[in-house]
Amino acid sequence: MYRIYEVKSGDTLASVASNLGVSPEVLATLNGLNVSAILTPGSFIVVPGETTMFDKYVVKKGDTIFAIAQKYNVNPGQLLKLNGLGQNEYIYPDQEILIPKAGTAFYITNNNDTLNDVTQGLKTSADNIARQNRTIYLVPDQLIVYKK
Repeated sequence: MYRIYEVKSGDTLASVASNLGVSPEVLATLNGLNVSAILTPGSFIVVPGETTMFDKYVVKKGDTIFAIAQKYNVNPGQLLKLNGLGQNEYIYPDQEILIPKAGTAFYITNNNDTLNDVTQGLKTSADNIARQNRTIYLVPDQLIVYKK
């Protein structure tokens, strides 16, 4: 789901995010950076490697995470985590957030989760999860996806 990207001269978080079709906030969260962080050429950052399981949604005036989650049948708390947003953060018009495509389930791990917790959360077998995720560490906030 993720890959390593080597920063090139002139790259910014915003330019890399734009080229990958994700928001700068998502990249910043993935890498523990501030959105305004300056990238150093030759350094490495984690970027989404595959976006075939997610669509981008552009927030409209009046949208709420709860309403978007309800519209796409996603848990609001999980949708916040997927997009690197906290419970008390606002979303803004023209902000892009990731939404799972139809037939895609995802689970974001919590502290002390077991593989059994993940299989129950995704309603599938451990074998199916292992086939679709390169590495499963079961550390907090790991994104695990399952295409039904």
